[in-house]
Amino acid sequence: MTSRPLVPRATPAPARRGRAGAPERYYVGRRPERTEVYVVSRAELEPLGHLSYQGDAAFDWGCLTDGALELAFAMLVHSTESRPPDLVCQAFCGEVVASLDRASFVLGHGDIALWLLTAFCDVDPSPDGPAGPDLPFGLGRRAAGWIRSWLRRS
Repeated sequence: MTSRPLVPRATPAPARRGRAGAPERYYVGRRPERTEVYVVSRAELEPLGHLSYQGDAAFDWGCLTDGALELAFAMLVHSTESRPPDLVCQAFCGEVVASLDRASFVLGHGDIALWLLTAFCDVDPSPDGPAGPDLPFGLGRRAAGWIRSWLRRS
């Protein structure tokens, strides 16, 4: 009986799989001559569709603008395959899209999913809770419910 020496071998890294076994997707924005935002996966490069959430402002990021809100909405719709409540869209814009580097960005689908998982964890249904008295009662709870229903479908 002969023993073979252990030889380290490189094993291929498993491809990251997102929803339904598809490769991880990334949202990539850059500003050469004009603003461009793409959805990138292992097999495809496609422009992110502008869905005219509240107007026709061109996609923007790195600050709070109408274009940043349009981009937030388009990324949420594309990544969840459903229409997000206004509160979710506005919070995503303020916390994520407005914080992206103005020159260019790469944002993974997994980053969006993680934000959705944690965004409304501490929603207090009372009018004096974290959502504050300025928002209609129950809006935070409805946003959290939408996120939970999206997670169940994933």
